[in-house]
Amino acid sequence: MMKMKCSLIRDLLPLYVERDCSEVTNQLVKDHLENCSECHELYELMKSPIDVKGIRETISYRADSIIPEIWKKYYGRLLIKGIGLFLIVYIIVVTLLVLLK
Repeated sequence: MMKMKCSLIRDLLPLYVERDCSEVTNQLVKDHLENCSECHELYELMKSPIDVKGIRETISYRADSIIPEIWKKYYGRLLIKGIGLFLIVYIIVVTLLVLLK
């Protein structure tokens, strides 16, 4: 059988894990994994399930603690500046309309 490069095996690993490869490709990947510890380690990581719920809870917790702080520091100032700019432009427009009448 032919020997495959690690880069090609790494591209095929998701299909191999999901059993979407042909029999010939499965055998090539299997042979490579028996001889390559790096690719075999990657395969072991890919075939183990990921705890998505735990990740989602961690991300949600971090977002909840960071967003109010960002809001106060950045968006609060930005909102005040925006309101101030709007009022200045509004006053100028109203003044010009009054003077031009």
